[in-house]
Amino acid sequence: MSIPGPAGTATVAAETGGEVTSPPPAPAPDLRRQRSRRAGGRQRLGLGRLVFLALLGIYFFVPLLAMARFSLQRIPVVSLTGGNLLEGWSLQSLVDVMTDPKTIEVAQRSLLLAAGAIVLTLVLLVPVATYVEVMAPRLRPVVLVMTLAPWVVPPIALVVGVAGTFRTAAPWFLASVYSLVPFYALWALPFSYRAIDAGLRALDVRTLYEATQSIGAPGHAFFFRVVLPNLSSSILVVAALTGATVLGEFAFASLLLKETLPTYLVVIQGSNPRAGLALALVVLVLTAAIIGFAVSLLRRRGITFTAAGI
Repeated sequence: MSIPGPAGTATVAAETGGEVTSPPPAPAPDLRRQRSRRAGGRQRLGLGRLVFLALLGIYFFVPLLAMARFSLQRIPVVSLTGGNLLEGWSLQSLVDVMTDPKTIEVAQRSLLLAAGAIVLTLVLLVPVATYVEVMAPRLRPVVLVMTLAPWVVPPIALVVGVAGTFRTAAPWFLASVYSLVPFYALWALPFSYRAIDAGLRALDVRTLYEATQSIGAPGHAFFFRVVLPNLSSSILVVAALTGATVLGEFAFASLLLKETLPTYLVVIQGSNPRAGLALALVVLVLTAAIIGFAVSLLRRRGITFTAAGI
């Protein structure tokens, strides 16, 4: 009769009236050496991350500190020493540019353009994304690829093509500063569609649609009373990212000869470099704060950013 040993490591053969024998134990793995090797790998990986983050911080923050010093400190770089490093700082250049009527005018114009781009983006994308997720899920990969098209076509080619089309058919469209709204909505399309799509998939909107159909609710009630209230976080993310895009976009406004906040920054830096850089610093910090707010909302919903997108 054969009796398996404990934990299957040995087999004890016992025969009635015979001697008991067991096979020699297998050599145990050197767990201590493996653990030490893994710990060393983790330490090297942690050190590599720290070095990478330090280099990344230097790459991003040193130019910002240089901008802040040039725009807010009155002491030239050649006269800067350790003793006067904290002297001569003033917010006067920032106050001057922020109270300039021209700055207020272009800032209000950019905010109106941002609001228009946000509304147009949501009106176009939310119904389309909902329909694709509920009715045609096979089209989702195709739509995701199509949303990347605005980033494939260079802005100058897009503007030249649209301007050539509308110059004769609807010249009033190009004459208005609000002709930038469709371009901004198009430029924000890749990440705005992905934010809405991620929100719909997190909701399991197809199951919700089947549930509303089972109780006889019409399609518009499903959209306005079920989808939109549960997409509030995704809508806020789209609004934040689109607004940040409009505040930092320069190519479309410059090519269409429109004066917005980014194009005004270029003009004012030529006439008053300190005030221009102070205003650019404010816009940069404001844009980073808006994007950080959007990312924190995404993380609360369990959605993270990766190198491939959302």
